[in-house]
Amino acid sequence: MKKHKRILIVLGFMNPGILAGFSRYAREADWVLNAFSVFHGAVPTAWKAHGLLTTNVFRPDLAEFVRETSQQIPTVLHGCDDLNLGVSKVECDEYEIGRMAAKHLLDQDHKHFAAFRYSRNTHAMRRLAGFQDELKKAGHECVDWEILEEHGRGSGQWLHKKLAHLPRPLGLFAEDDLLAARVIDAATDAGWQVPQDLAVVGCGNIGFICEFGMVPITSIDLPVEEMAYQAAAMLGREMSEKKREPQTLVLPPSGLIARESTNSVAASMDLVKRAIARMEDQQRDPALDASAVADYCGVSLRLLYRDFKKDLRTTPMACLLRIRLRRAKDLLTQDGLNIEEVAEACGFPSLRTFQRAFQRVEGDSPLRWKQANKR
Repeated sequence: MKKHKRILIVLGFMNPGILAGFSRYAREADWVLNAFSVFHGAVPTAWKAHGLLTTNVFRPDLAEFVRETSQQIPTVLHGCDDLNLGVSKVECDEYEIGRMAAKHLLDQDHKHFAAFRYSRNTHAMRRLAGFQDELKKAGHECVDWEILEEHGRGSGQWLHKKLAHLPRPLGLFAEDDLLAARVIDAATDAGWQVPQDLAVVGCGNIGFICEFGMVPITSIDLPVEEMAYQAAAMLGREMSEKKREPQTLVLPPSGLIARESTNSVAASMDLVKRAIARMEDQQRDPALDASAVADYCGVSLRLLYRDFKKDLRTTPMACLLRIRLRRAKDLLTQDGLNIEEVAEACGFPSLRTFQRAFQRVEGDSPLRWKQANKR
């Protein structure tokens, strides 16, 4: 009778993607899995295993169990090694996550930035470093705040107090989607408009948080399931070898999914705000141009150009193009529309005009970009 490898799973937080990745490899390797701890929170001391798959766990009894067990059987960690286990691990490039968030907010002409986080854990500090370094390259600084209370009434009061000291418009990067949602709730309660006054980028791309909150949240998508699959594969190799040095595999983030929480250009002058609002509302109209926007705002074309240059260091038409291309990229990541329909929906007078503009700005054709970024 074939003897199956028995694998223990201990997670610090419930994530279906992690379990899916572990399960996919386990099916291929014909493993027996024990995830009792994941669903019941119990310390699985009585179950004998050949290997352990885990994340960081900060509950004292679970953390002690993981530390002790990792010294006895092959163990692979999903994520950064905050517990100092010294075992093999599969990580995401946390620094690149921060860079992606910064580049997205910079593309929308933000000049003031903040980062909110829960802790000084490794992943949080690497994300912060990437965010700050990318901003510094563009000549900007970043306010960095660690939230004092994760849950309860105190956290809302803390967010209200901190936001009161920050300028508008503001580009904000939150450590994860939960914190991004709480920031948006606190900001709207305090009279901020999202995304006009506050553009928020989260991390994790958790669908039910990002898509069904007060404002849909822009988020960095992580390769959680693939990380878990690769971690399980790494454990399989380690169990088949008598001695193996700890390995580290780093995977890139999957991409940025833009939603309404950052769907605005960061203008501070009233005329420019009115003009951008008109552009976003009428972007589908191919006849919309700078003259039409100036007429709508009741100002001369010269004044419109002057204020755009002063506020955003760009022209009205360049801003309109960015708004249309941002909408085009959002539509391209979804099913149901072909390239011609996307061009029409974004106000381009012809498919050729759309393709040339997209290639010039994005460095790739709409079709190839769609294939590479489809959700």
